[in-house]
Amino acid sequence: MISVLGDKEATATLGSRIRDARLARNLSQVHVASIVGISLPTYRKIESGDGTIEFRHVVRTLAVLGYVDAIPALVPPVDPALTMKQLMALPERRRASTAKLKV
Repeated sequence: MISVLGDKEATATLGSRIRDARLARNLSQVHVASIVGISLPTYRKIESGDGTIEFRHVVRTLAVLGYVDAIPALVPPVDPALTMKQLMALPERRRASTAKLKV
């Protein structure tokens, strides 16, 4: 299933939730960035939802904020009985009919 959120909206929402979690713990951006091992500008990109950041930095940030157990839930395990077609939920491909020439 494809999300109704685009990638920009999804990263902005994630960044906003990370910011809310940091503020709820009364931590500064500088403090979290130092624990994660990234620069302050990179951390600010995470909170702003910038799509150019490395995923590993987001994962480390989530772990520092106490969400290490939630990370695997981002991609649930796949039932091995499902076929690729079922996973992608794509409709059956139709071939175009050939145009009949009038003589």
